Amino acid sequence: MNTRKLHALMACALFLLAAGLYGMLSGHPVELWRVAFWSIAGVAIYIALSGIFGFDPHRTRIARYASPLVRYVDRWELRLGQATLSMLGCVALAAGVLDQSNFVTAVVSGTLAAWTYFALRLYVGGYGRVDLAQR
Repeated sequence: MNTRKLHALMACALFLLAAGLYGMLSGHPVELWRVAFWSIAGVAIYIALSGIFGFDPHRTRIARYASPLVRYVDRWELRLGQATLSMLGCVALAAGVLDQSNFVTAVVSGTLAAWTYFALRLYVGGYGRVDLAQR
């Protein structure tokens, strides 16, 4: 299985587990199917937008001799930031159109699952070895 797909499934499962635990501990009912739907949507949108904006921590159009700070800003701040903010906008727009009565649940589920996906991929090495301080 492709590692991106595996990491996406793991991120959605982790967020679904967290939502279930929150529901149990807080006593507030959580519709797990809704959380799962919006989590999957958020991660899928994030992956698609990361590809569109060219986020890859190891490939850039910046010259090799550029300073490490310029390379960092190009990769992590600009490209990742574009993907993240666009994902948030897409999820908010879709939630407003498709699930207006549960807007907050939809947006929180979509964005936090996508951020869980990013953190998981970064932690397990899905983005490769990123050693920006040494460059």
